[in-house]
Amino acid sequence: MINVLHINSNFLTSKLHENLIDQLESDKVHNKIFMPMKREKKEEIIYESKHAVYNPVSFVDKDKYIFSLKQYKIMKQLKANLDPKQFNLTHAHTLFTDGNVAYRLFKEYQIPYVVTVRGYTDINSFFKKRPNLRNKGRAILKNASRIVFLSASNRKELLDGFIKKPEDKKDILDKSIINPNGIDDFWFENANKPKSEIDQKDIKLIYAGKIMKLKNIMGTVNAIRELNRNPEYHASLTIVGKKFESDYVDIVMNVKDIDITIIEPKPREKLIDIYRENDIFIMPSFSETFGLVYPEAMSQGLPVIYTKGQGFDGQFPDGEVGYPVVATDPKDISEKIKTAVAHYNVLSENALKNFMKFNWMDISKKYIKMYNEIIDK
Repeated sequence: MINVLHINSNFLTSKLHENLIDQLESDKVHNKIFMPMKREKKEEIIYESKHAVYNPVSFVDKDKYIFSLKQYKIMKQLKANLDPKQFNLTHAHTLFTDGNVAYRLFKEYQIPYVVTVRGYTDINSFFKKRPNLRNKGRAILKNASRIVFLSASNRKELLDGFIKKPEDKKDILDKSIINPNGIDDFWFENANKPKSEIDQKDIKLIYAGKIMKLKNIMGTVNAIRELNRNPEYHASLTIVGKKFESDYVDIVMNVKDIDITIIEPKPREKLIDIYRENDIFIMPSFSETFGLVYPEAMSQGLPVIYTKGQGFDGQFPDGEVGYPVVATDPKDISEKIKTAVAHYNVLSENALKNFMKFNWMDISKKYIKMYNEIIDK
């Protein structure tokens, strides 16, 4: 029996990992989840899990400035709630906050661990912005039995930017796997048919997600402006999402020269209809880990526009289900929209064929194979 301790600071703030644990349990993996919480995060919990989740308040927001203090408090709460000796494997779902806990358990109890590296949280926040912790991140990677990346682009970004020694690069490559997140069964049960050709004078673009600077909605707006200067094209934009950063929301809402429709967040049963009313999903984020909204949109036959070198890039060859773009170049985004329109039928068909890879059953099988290899070794 595989007894896995999942260290996941975000478990109850998204249904993402609940779906993974559901599938792992069905394949006879015994799982317990430790979710160290900061006091201020209680309001972000969105559901009650059916699984064994231990989520004590372990630290406060200001502790993030002293990493060692925060980790000390987390370890204290873990030992107060769980006996580490009952587990033969730990899976840390972020590199730094969760991964350092797994690393300490490894040093104290010799429990091997898997660590997942996330592009936005680990690479763009910790590695880029907290250079004093880079050696800690490298030590966690070096001592991990296996490393999981959600995309090849995230792995390349880490290796190129922050791993200098050739032997360390080789070590990470040798023991890493690419295993994306999955999407809910709802999208498989309600997959659409391929969409037909679209009118290039009525291109309906859609973005779903938080209205915030990171998602580069104004980059999309500027690309539409560029596109609409050509009298042979006209595009509009539908935004479905939470108004997250008020200053940025004001900028977006004050755009008057292109057609923008802003819709409050909708449950998936309503969102699916909005997807079907539109033509192309677009999210040229400045930074991201993966982006589940891409395969969700693909399930409705929508080609996707995504950021070059970020989380979704590399999941498929360029032009298979959509196109990567340079987030800071509206002209490039505009040209890729034109190309997507020109090849719309093929892209729509390919999107529906390829979104199937994001099912939790196949994803969990890769995890179980990896877990078994570690334990056998």
